[in-house]
Amino acid sequence: MIRLVLFLSGVVLFDPFGELRGVIGEMLTVFIQITALLLALAIATGFLETQAGYVFGAPSVLSALWFKISAVILCLVIALTAVSISNALVGILF
Repeated sequence: MIRLVLFLSGVVLFDPFGELRGVIGEMLTVFIQITALLLALAIATGFLETQAGYVFGAPSVLSALWFKISAVILCLVIALTAVSISNALVGILF
C-alpha cells in the first residue's frame, strides 16, 4: 500500500510546472491578443484623427501623428514576435 502511494505521487509530481506553464502560456496569449487589438485600434483612430486634422486644418494633429506611428510600429513588432518571445520566456523560466 505504501509503495503504491509513493509510486503514484512520483508520477503525479513528475512535471510539477506543467499546469503553471500552461497557465502562463494562456496569459501570454491573452496579452498578445490585447496588443493586436490595440494595434488595430491605433490604426483606425490614427486614420480618423489624421483625416479630421487635415479637414479642419489643425497642424498639431498632423505633427502628433508621428508619435502614434511609432507606437503602432512598436505594437506591430510586439504582436509579430510575441509568440516566439513567450515560448522563449516560458522555456527559460520553467
